Amino acid sequence: MKLYIGCYTEKLSEELDGKGRGIYVLDFDTSTGTIKYVDCIEATNPSYLAISNDGKYLFAIEESPIENAPKICSYGINMSPEGKHLELINSCPLPGSYACHLALSKSGYHLIVGVYMSGNVLVYPVTTTGQIQAHIHNVVHKGSGPNKMRQEAPHVHFICPDDEGQFYAVDLGIDMVKSYRFTHDSIVEQQEKHMKVDPGAGPRHMVISPSGNYAFVFSELDAKIYSFKKVDGKFEPLASMLTLPAHFKDVPSAAAIRMHPNGRFIYVSNRTFNGITIIHFDENDEKMSLIGDVPTGGKTPRDMNIDPDGNWLICANQDSDNLVVFSINQESGELSQISVNEEVKTPSCVLFRKEE
Repeated sequence: MKLYIGCYTEKLSEELDGKGRGIYVLDFDTSTGTIKYVDCIEATNPSYLAISNDGKYLFAIEESPIENAPKICSYGINMSPEGKHLELINSCPLPGSYACHLALSKSGYHLIVGVYMSGNVLVYPVTTTGQIQAHIHNVVHKGSGPNKMRQEAPHVHFICPDDEGQFYAVDLGIDMVKSYRFTHDSIVEQQEKHMKVDPGAGPRHMVISPSGNYAFVFSELDAKIYSFKKVDGKFEPLASMLTLPAHFKDVPSAAAIRMHPNGRFIYVSNRTFNGITIIHFDENDEKMSLIGDVPTGGKTPRDMNIDPDGNWLICANQDSDNLVVFSINQESGELSQISVNEEVKTPSCVLFRKEE
């Protein structure tokens, strides 16, 4: 199985000093849980990546200020005549500051980008040959939140498409997950389907359950999971749950949320805690319950991902420059650390791709 790792390549702030080289390509041995370096394609702050539905193309954003003219890039997988694993197809301008997430629509015809600092959502058509076309929509969010340091303006942090031609834009700055749907020539905001969290929570990432009946929003500023149930086509709030232990007294800095393919286990990473918290979710009683937490094996776990078969979780520790592999107990959801790879610097995104 192949791994694609996004990273930071430049210093963006006092807290974030990128030391990576670009998009890393790695081999992941699913029998031993070990990682082997394959290639690295030079790129500027390719902090988040996405793969086309057919597995032929990889897309990357450049997380940079707008004055640096950031781009969104498309790469062909195994298409290079020189034998490189990734070959640049094309790129398009990205009008915004510090894009931090992108996702493909379920149809595969559009790339949707969340831009953090300028608080906007961009939609790019994608051809069947992997070319990105100029953006056709640029929606700018409005508003602010009670945290004057972090919520002075909208900050779109995550894009989550669903199976019904819709997508959700998670906005940390306005404590809201906005809902949009595609029409034949536009996107339409669905105000009646927006999801709200507690004031000052700062929603960052979200997942939709495999059944499509539940959504879970993970908030950066309070480190809580907010659960929602789909009722008459929209997600209604169920409950919230703190993911940090009582003894933790530092400032929360929640990061990634992932759900196991079986729909029973939720995993979240907390950066200042340097831990992964494991939650059980039971669709019968619709309750979340704590299983436990494990150290990430590094510092600042910015992202993590679960392989398609649900056997492995790989955590990207940004500030300790390592990838840590955990095996997943399919019955209990518990994690066991298996291996550590230190070939990727300031990693920020983990993607799996099954090979034919």
